[in-house]
Amino acid sequence: MRNFSLAAAAVAVLWALASDAGAQAGEIAVLAAAAVEQPFEAVAHAFEHDTGNKVAVTFGSVGAIQNKLKAGAHADLVILSTALAAAAEKDGAARGGSRVVVGRVEIGVAVRNGAAAPDISTAEAFKKALLAAKSVSFTDPAGGGTAAVFVAGMLERLGVADAIKGKSLKFNTGREVVAAVVRGDAEIGIGFTSEFVPVKDVKVVVS
Repeated sequence: MRNFSLAAAAVAVLWALASDAGAQAGEIAVLAAAAVEQPFEAVAHAFEHDTGNKVAVTFGSVGAIQNKLKAGAHADLVILSTALAAAAEKDGAARGGSRVVVGRVEIGVAVRNGAAAPDISTAEAFKKALLAAKSVSFTDPAGGGTAAVFVAGMLERLGVADAIKGKSLKFNTGREVVAAVVRGDAEIGIGFTSEFVPVKDVKVVVS
């Protein structure tokens, strides 16, 4: 599955932002891609505890965040896909020269714990697994999310988009995708592994 790098379209280190705010405790506004929600929340909570500064974070698809920035939303730190962070710099929504890569996420496949792992070792094997699955969950590309757009294109390239349309469960967020797998509504979930790994009731399928 494909890797995507994430970039911050403002100062990438919360400590630096806190220093800019001065000695008094303040609030740091963050807009962040949903793919980093779990790890970022852990970092933010530790940061708040250690510094007394508050982190007000809004998570969403990168498309939704991009729209917020275009509408004039303010944020001290923005975490987007690298391509959209670059676009935000170009159109003035983010400070030029402030973009840095802070991490990478991978798109993968998850199934419920105890379920047989499908063979995804090759494109052909993955195609067969999708066709054989009773249901498949992924995020809706209409929301503009990086994973959603990539998965939609991948299904088209595999030639299975129309064949699995009737058993596809599309959601607005990756959390909903993995929740469908946990409930058993979806036999296979496709999305960012960063949203699968923290959920104990599912397992990431290894190719």
